[in-house]
Amino acid sequence: MTSTSTTGDTPDGVPTPGPVRKMPSPIYRKIRRKAPILVVVFCMGILVFAAFASPFKKPPAAIDLRLPLVGADTNPAAGYVVIHNAGGSDTLLGASTPAAASVTIQQRRPSPTDPAGILEAVDSLSVEGFSDLRLQPGSDQLLLEGLVKPLVVGEKIQLTLRFERAGNITVEADVQTYLEIADRMLPSRLKLPGER
Repeated sequence: MTSTSTTGDTPDGVPTPGPVRKMPSPIYRKIRRKAPILVVVFCMGILVFAAFASPFKKPPAAIDLRLPLVGADTNPAAGYVVIHNAGGSDTLLGASTPAAASVTIQQRRPSPTDPAGILEAVDSLSVEGFSDLRLQPGSDQLLLEGLVKPLVVGEKIQLTLRFERAGNITVEADVQTYLEIADRMLPSRLKLPGER
């Protein structure tokens, strides 16, 4: 009786080859090696798609008007204010006051003829999020034209600023001399000699 070997040997003791194992193809090996990277790229693609399909909303603007001041004894008069924004970006679209026929937003722009720059009327000013926009002497300002009556030091006038997102915000602006306004709004190093 002939016994059958379970070790893969023939009856004469010569080993027989076992089942042939196929080696994975080079493409399969590359995919296995790069699988973690492909998973990360796929997940990032889903996040990017989700961001474009449903973009994140901007936080609402949180506008607070600080130190509103208007110059006395001039017509037109300049108006100044610190626009503090504790929220998302906004745009200043305009301003008005019962004390003047019109209020124009003016932006200081560089000029080849004037090192201090020149003031130009603009339709709007950007108010960056989580920052201050300072309308102050030597910078951007509001110009109050066609005053109803001369502005006297110490009185207060209503000043309304209109924002794209925050809407209308009204404050009581203090009428002061331009030297007093500079003293309140500008750091000492920016004041002219004799104004300190």
